Amino acid sequence: MFGLFLILGSAPAAEPAVDSRAAELARLRRDVETLSNDLVLRKEDLRNRLKAIEAQRLEIEVQIRREELRLAQVRDEAETRRTELAAHDTLEGTLGPTLKRSIDTLRTSVSAGLPFHVKERLEALDELSSQLDRGLVTPEAGVARLWAFTEDELRLAKENGLDRQVVPLDGGDVLADVARLGMVALYFRTDGGVVGCASRTPAGWTWHTLDTTADALDVNALFDKMQHGVRTGAFLLPDPEATR
Repeated sequence: MFGLFLILGSAPAAEPAVDSRAAELARLRRDVETLSNDLVLRKEDLRNRLKAIEAQRLEIEVQIRREELRLAQVRDEAETRRTELAAHDTLEGTLGPTLKRSIDTLRTSVSAGLPFHVKERLEALDELSSQLDRGLVTPEAGVARLWAFTEDELRLAKENGLDRQVVPLDGGDVLADVARLGMVALYFRTDGGVVGCASRTPAGWTWHTLDTTADALDVNALFDKMQHGVRTGAFLLPDPEATR
């Protein structure tokens, strides 16, 4: 009986130890569950970050390919410009002398042609030639200006018109009205009513007055008609070559 009493008396002393272990086990389970949940969250966050990094990597690769393409285009454009510049330099080297020869040819034509504002027309050519020599005008721009000058010369040859210019006479230079018939004939009338024309001679062009009444009437009739806007028609006029 004494031994049984001791066994029965020891049972309550073991219960606190079991409860303590159970509580510790429950705490450990909670900690493991918390750590497990934290690990899951960390894994998910890591996956999201990896996805973001991968997206950035892909975007960077796209930008790199885009920049490589742009760089290739820039290189192609630069090569094209270098080729054009080389061709331009070659053209400029041949265009300049050709342009100067054309200016000289026109200068000769103006000097030998009808004496209509010759001084002004030659000055325009001289100015263009000087600007080319000083590099103020490129050969390409010079060609455009010379073409415009040539078009003006062609217009003068095709049209009749009235103008005013200085006419050198025996008594001195006189500012007079001039009636230009294309670039074929040029008649003048001074403010004092003196009429005349320009005539070609072996030594060049000369200006002289018309002395006969019939010639004067014919030239005055031409001026009167042209002052009223008539630019075409049939006129009886003295022959400049026959009136020298």
